[in-house]
Amino acid sequence: MSEELHSADKQNENRGSTNRKRKVDDFKLKIDYSDDLDNDIIFPEETDEDLLDLSDDDNKEHIAVPRRRSDLEEDISEKDENRRRRKALKNERRRKKKKAKQNGCVIRVVWLVMVLILGVFLAEFLLVGINDLLGRNRGEEEKIIIQVPDDADIEEISDILYDNGVISNKSYFKFYAKLTNGDDGFAKGSYEMKNNMDYEAIINYLQSNANRVDTVQLRFTEGMTVLEIADKLSENGVCDKDEFLELCNSTDFDEDFTFLASGRPGLNNVYYRLEGYLFPDTYEFYQGESARTSIYRFLNNYESKLYYTKMRIEIKEDSDEDYYDYYNEEDTDTSKKKTKKYEKLTVEEQAKKQGMTMDEVLTLASMIQAEAANKDDMYMISSIFHNRLNTLSTGGYTAYGDYIKGTLGSDPTVFYPYKKNTVPSNFKSRYDTYEVQGLPAGPVGNPGMDAIEAALYPVSSNNYYFCHKPATEDSDAVAYYAATLADHNYNLSLAGLN
Repeated sequence: MSEELHSADKQNENRGSTNRKRKVDDFKLKIDYSDDLDNDIIFPEETDEDLLDLSDDDNKEHIAVPRRRSDLEEDISEKDENRRRRKALKNERRRKKKKAKQNGCVIRVVWLVMVLILGVFLAEFLLVGINDLLGRNRGEEEKIIIQVPDDADIEEISDILYDNGVISNKSYFKFYAKLTNGDDGFAKGSYEMKNNMDYEAIINYLQSNANRVDTVQLRFTEGMTVLEIADKLSENGVCDKDEFLELCNSTDFDEDFTFLASGRPGLNNVYYRLEGYLFPDTYEFYQGESARTSIYRFLNNYESKLYYTKMRIEIKEDSDEDYYDYYNEEDTDTSKKKTKKYEKLTVEEQAKKQGMTMDEVLTLASMIQAEAANKDDMYMISSIFHNRLNTLSTGGYTAYGDYIKGTLGSDPTVFYPYKKNTVPSNFKSRYDTYEVQGLPAGPVGNPGMDAIEAALYPVSSNNYYFCHKPATEDSDAVAYYAATLADHNYNLSLAGLN
């Protein structure tokens, strides 16, 4: 009985175990089936690492735990959603990769086309530019006048050259000028150019005043004053009058021309420092040039003429035996023949030999220039001035007893720095040699070489006075000279000056 009961219990136990196993298998089948839906989905709460950490027994227990149907369905739904998202992400990546590949092909094609186009343009630019650089393909040769403004930069220059047909490519010209450091230093003025000039020739040509064609040639006559010179330069468009006059009374040129500051005791009392030093001559100027440039032309010429040019001067030494040459005449006795001897000296050297400074020579010469009617008259007037200067050592008395106070009595000094017809009313010059003893503070004009020679080499005379009968259309001026005041007053009546 007991065996039967034991057998029955064992059968029931086996039957219960079999039922439990079937339920577990059913549960496992359901899990496996749902897992087959997406083997790629990994739930955060059930990772491979979690499963690996479990022992076989634990794994079995874990799997064997029964779960509610709603939980299973929720897990399946969540896995489906994750699978759809992953698939969408994969599809998006594939789409972007395909699009990027397509875009890359388009970009390569566009880049290649752009390179080709750029190459064509670059080749054309280089070809055209090189031809223009060398002055080719600009048509038949012709001369062109261009005007360069003051302080023109490379932009203005390239526009001017292009507009006048001197160049064909502005960009290439500017590039070349900047590359060769030739993009500045262009001189203002008018230039005559050819349309087949290369770039280097064009730049060099426009950077030199020597190539300008806007020149004016002016003649400055002997005796002109600084004021008259300034007016003439201004009237002919050479430079600004006020700037010229300001520079003529400055020390800006003393360093380059040391004679302007040395040996001039009356400098503090002069009207214009450069009066007398602007040598009268014919000059060529550029229109619109600076007043400084114009003044340098005068001073350079003065220095060349008076300090470096040697003149043939006669030596006058009557008592010197070497002054005579000897010769024999046929069938006559030996006799002496007086011949002239010469030496070559600059004006500066001649002045030193005469015991005069250059400023004294110029001052005296300027007065002679202003007073004389002609070249011969210059030498007599020079003699009279020298004789009157000598009275400074005789108490102001002439050799005939007239008291002249050591004055020179020269009319042009009364009006300087003006002329008689331009002097302002009530003006009194500090150069007035009716009041000032000896020479005035400085020259009253810019004398020529004849007046300078006359100042150095006066004729010998006893005269102290002179006057002139004015010239008319029918006759030249007539000079009258006198040794005494009485004779001078008579001459004044003859000249119609009383």
